[in-house]
Amino acid sequence: MTTRISKIVFGILEADDAQFTPGLQATEACGLLYAPDRWARAIRRQLRGLRLVQGQKKLVIIGSRPVHFSVSLVFEESACSSDKLKQTGVVDDETVFELQRRLQATSQQQHLPGYNSDSKGLSSEIAGYFARRACFRHLNIKPVQTIYVCGAPGVGKSTVIKHALGRIGYPTVYGDLCAMVSSASGTEMASEYIAMTLDDLVARARALTPSVIIIDRVDVLGDAALLSEYEDLTKLAAIFAKFVDSIPQGVFLVLESSVELSELPIVVKRCEALQHSQAIGVPTAPRREQIVKAVLGELLAELPFNGSVHQKELDVLCRRVAAATPGYVARDIARLCRQALLRMLRGSVQSKSADFVGSLAESMTLLSLSEHDTLTPSMPATMTAPAWQWFGSALQTVQPSQQLEFESARPPKRWADVGGYEAIKLQLQRFIQLATSETPSRLGVVPPSGVLLHGPSGCGKTALALAMIGESACNVIFIRGSDLFSKYLGETEARLRRLFHAARTAAPCIVFMDEIDSIAAKRGWSSVESGGPSLRVLSTLLNEMDGVHETSGVVTVGCTNQVSKIDDAILRPGRFDQLVEVHLPTAADRSGILQVLSSRSKVADDVSIGDLVKQTDGFSGAGLEQLFREAGMSAMRTTQPVHALRMPDFINALDRVRKQQST
Repeated sequence: MTTRISKIVFGILEADDAQFTPGLQATEACGLLYAPDRWARAIRRQLRGLRLVQGQKKLVIIGSRPVHFSVSLVFEESACSSDKLKQTGVVDDETVFELQRRLQATSQQQHLPGYNSDSKGLSSEIAGYFARRACFRHLNIKPVQTIYVCGAPGVGKSTVIKHALGRIGYPTVYGDLCAMVSSASGTEMASEYIAMTLDDLVARARALTPSVIIIDRVDVLGDAALLSEYEDLTKLAAIFAKFVDSIPQGVFLVLESSVELSELPIVVKRCEALQHSQAIGVPTAPRREQIVKAVLGELLAELPFNGSVHQKELDVLCRRVAAATPGYVARDIARLCRQALLRMLRGSVQSKSADFVGSLAESMTLLSLSEHDTLTPSMPATMTAPAWQWFGSALQTVQPSQQLEFESARPPKRWADVGGYEAIKLQLQRFIQLATSETPSRLGVVPPSGVLLHGPSGCGKTALALAMIGESACNVIFIRGSDLFSKYLGETEARLRRLFHAARTAAPCIVFMDEIDSIAAKRGWSSVESGGPSLRVLSTLLNEMDGVHETSGVVTVGCTNQVSKIDDAILRPGRFDQLVEVHLPTAADRSGILQVLSSRSKVADDVSIGDLVKQTDGFSGAGLEQLFREAGMSAMRTTQPVHALRMPDFINALDRVRKQQST
């Protein structure tokens, strides 16, 4: 009596698991099996009447494509006991076919340098939906099954999504909206083609439930230039909105875009399912350090070195590169590291080319072509570890993708570079710690959003602000108020909006606006001033600082010499929360400033800092710097060799500086 098989469970094999004709990878095979009735009929035609053995590997042709399966058999209760012991049976018209979904994490690296928290957050969001589906259904709560992942181009969105999905191992169906639009452009039924393509993705994902759909380059919906040839932008947005709202249960949708959700068409923003987003920000200095270390580690592992690279030296190098690359995204950092290593290779080869060529003849004489020998390519034995000089050269050619319109170089100042003003330093340190920490959010308190430094000219307002920024781990954008002005109508306001948009993209970010009084002047009562360009600029600045757009993670730092001329609306809490007056330095402040200045110069032993403090009453910080310059000029005017600045040089300089300050 022939034993029939009541059910066969097919497990898709990876190509390297199959020991016969290479077939499709499991992820590709899943795409062929989104219509269960079709693949079941195809398998039945090929296996009808065949005897199968438990655990057997089988090659089946589906849609003209080979797919490898492992066979798991289920027998009837009345099956022949001998066949059941042998685990063998015959396929007939009654046999049921079932596809086994194997969930296996594919991420080899559980930690993603620079983006580990983003990856963990995304994976927990997706896994939480699948784990709590029954609970949501029981409570009649509509779960979040769509997430909008946005970030600047090259910031690492695809890497984060891939790593997050690798943690949980759900089957994935991928689609590229920009490619769909490009393929449909110029056709008579473009909208129908895109709708069919999106429906096909849903059908494939439904067959692989639980599964994830990834739609890349969703930002094409907001790019009028790319869609200029498309027949109907409104219709395309409506088709995509319908697709988002029609995602079936058991399927999670991940949308990847380089623009914020607010920049998409309104019909897409109003989608009921599209209420949750995750922004991948421009990496901060600590994150950039992790990325540099990871990229260098991968590149150095492939290169031979004459000796080992010391971990401490590599850490110092990575920290220095991270500090010099504000505004750089992950793709920029990878390009920078490759360029630096390329310069290192060129320098190594060029510096030792003579020795390498000289040893070539000797190497050829020792060359053996024995059948037991192998020839392996090698690099010159003079390879050295990467140094800062190679990165310094590469930084000249590899520019950051973000904030190219605005200055974003990291200031070289630290608190130790600014003498005196200890009370103001402490106040600024506390401010930046509160503004950039998570403590206020945990307490339900709005963190401080801005600080304004004001006082007489030359007292060190800019130096203090740069030191505060230099000690923080935030990205930074520098701008002078006068640089924002344009002769074209509306361009100044547009520049100001782009400035804050770049800051939000690079959050956590500090916007340092020097000479802020030029764009935030107090409004007048005359009819001439009531509707001029200055009022439009002020209104734009107020809106950007007041949180009309999401400004979480953006801190504004301003400097001015004339706080009385700044509009009162700018000075209220919520915009500039703290007003810090930087006054003329006191005796203690002058002592600290002179100590810092003397440490930078060669000063003779006869110079008394205490005497200089007494004789410089009323001097500003800039005046004390001028004192050292004039002392240097006085020393160089002498005919005798000068090795250090002496007290007579300072006495002569004091008279000239006093005359300059009195004029």
